[in-house]
Amino acid sequence: MAQAAYDLERFEHREREPKARVRAVQGAKKPSRFNAHTAKLAAVTAILVTLVCGLLYSQATLTELTGDIQATQRELVEAQSEYNYLSGVLDSKTGLKNVEEIATTQLGLMKLDRSQITYFSLDGESSIRRPDSTAKRITEFLTTSVLSLAEYLDP
Repeated sequence: MAQAAYDLERFEHREREPKARVRAVQGAKKPSRFNAHTAKLAAVTAILVTLVCGLLYSQATLTELTGDIQATQRELVEAQSEYNYLSGVLDSKTGLKNVEEIATTQLGLMKLDRSQITYFSLDGESSIRRPDSTAKRITEFLTTSVLSLAEYLDP
């Protein structure tokens, strides 16, 4: 028996397989491949862009609010300054000397004399009865006279 490695008849009648023909076509596009690497890259890019936009927006908002706070603080300082000024003007107008001056010059009031002061001492009584003045007695007399005349004339 001959060795199979030296038996060349085995390879003689073998039919050749036809070669695949490759044709070159101009203008044909490769089908696009959407793989996981491209998807990850797109997702990371979208996240980074979103984060950068959020950071810029928050910084812009912070700057705007800081400006508003500073403007409000300036208004507060101005209002406190105006309050202090108006408090000083009010204090100067309501001072005792100013009130006395207005009372004497504009209103014609005068200070009390010692003769106008009356002292009362209550030993056992809890009330004081002032004597009727002459004008009061005359008005009471006229009032009673008119009332009695009205009763007399009334049928």
